[in-house]
Amino acid sequence: MYKEFIKGNEMSQGPIQTPPRENRDSALIQPLLGRADHKLDPKRRFTIPTDWYERMGRPPQVYVMPSLSHLNGPRCLDVFCPAEFDRRMEKFRTAALSDASKAAFTSRIGELVSCLSVDTMNRIRVKDSLLAYAGLSSDVVLVGVGFHIEVWSPENRPKLDGSEAEVLASLVADAQSMSF
Repeated sequence: MYKEFIKGNEMSQGPIQTPPRENRDSALIQPLLGRADHKLDPKRRFTIPTDWYERMGRPPQVYVMPSLSHLNGPRCLDVFCPAEFDRRMEKFRTAALSDASKAAFTSRIGELVSCLSVDTMNRIRVKDSLLAYAGLSSDVVLVGVGFHIEVWSPENRPKLDGSEAEVLASLVADAQSMSF
């Protein structure tokens, strides 16, 4: 089901609602799907859509970092709720202190990740160096990517309307190869 929201003077579709599912720890995981176009406010903050913020569990903080899956093309940022980020970091908790590759990775991630407070209006202020890294200046595109959010500049993430034959063909091929 779509929830409409007003962006400027035009109506656009908000995040897609999907039912929650349970993970191995029986905690609810609620996917974040859809697209939301926003503007940075004068203090250079952007708003996490309310539906998504609710699905994230209304955390007081979120983690923001450069996306590791988009290093060779247009750049974006990843936003994680604490539960998802903690789940991803858990395997490093049990790593041996002598495991140099895991130690180097956690050291680098620790240096790059920002833990940001979410205000009462669901806004976050990403540090300037991360905004510059992703080419974010005034408009931002938020894309729900399952269990985290990608933050793009509109120039790097053009809006899809479903008529892009090449994109849809590629999605079909990917879906088949991943048993989606």
